[in-house]
Amino acid sequence: MVLIVKVISVAGVKEEDTIGKNDLYVKLSTDGKTWQQTQVMRNAGKSAVFQNEVFQFDVLANSSAKLHVEVYDKDPVKDDLLGKDTVALNNVAASEEDVVVTLKKHVIHRHAGNVNLRVSYV
Repeated sequence: MVLIVKVISVAGVKEEDTIGKNDLYVKLSTDGKTWQQTQVMRNAGKSAVFQNEVFQFDVLANSSAKLHVEVYDKDPVKDDLLGKDTVALNNVAASEEDVVVTLKKHVIHRHAGNVNLRVSYV
């Protein structure tokens, strides 16, 4: 099966840059090893709306597949991880489904914003 993930938006992330605004991008993976990422939204700040950011992943049918989602602020030296979470895909229907990923940060899993996705299988 092929999993289709469309990144719609990011909202409510913390501003990490002391000068300027966050340059946001989203990374996605189904195995935690191979990652795909959106374009960087320059000077986005705390939120961004993405256009035409659609990704495909090969997943096994009836598996316990998970989607790893991470949001970063692009910086010249080292990118800042703003938040991440993992979503179980076993409840996603074959038709399109909107999924809100609640990002977490640090060991205490503090809320760090949301990523809005549209997910389906083909």
